[in-house]
Amino acid sequence: MKRRSCNWIAAGLPAIAACVSFETSGIAVPDITGTYAATIALTATNEFETRVDTLDAMLRLSRGAGAGEFVGGYTIAPADSGPLGGLVMTDGTVWLLTFGFEPRPIAGVSSIRALYAWCDFTRLGAPLTRGTFSSDTLRASVQGSLPCMYQEARTTLTVHTELLMDLTAVRTITP
Repeated sequence: MKRRSCNWIAAGLPAIAACVSFETSGIAVPDITGTYAATIALTATNEFETRVDTLDAMLRLSRGAGAGEFVGGYTIAPADSGPLGGLVMTDGTVWLLTFGFEPRPIAGVSSIRALYAWCDFTRLGAPLTRGTFSSDTLRASVQGSLPCMYQEARTTLTVHTELLMDLTAVRTITP
């Protein structure tokens, strides 16, 4: 059983409100529940180009069944949406475990695939996406490599490409 508690924490003279979620174990984890306005910044770098793109997104997150778990989804206009979820730790560290449909990571996010249609996201080698949650702001980033295909003089070249994704989301609505 989880319960939500908003406690007043004294920080010097001013009082600051902090909402936390208490798990059955009694461990307090930050409550990540809410709706977020997000920006996803992507940088693809290889020997032919460095390309930077941004996508605006909306995230809707709520507590999951496990300790520190959160579940929800993302929406990227005009018509891309999918699952989003992970874990938030007691110190505010976030592990983004789900972002898009299979195959993961990122390959199931059609807006990202559409920006880089010549790259094979199913072969993206990337570690888990790590971030932080603090003061109603969620930040997460991941860097990985994938092959991208380029046409040059009637030849298709497969080029090693580094992809960096930075997600910054600010909570706009709290339940």
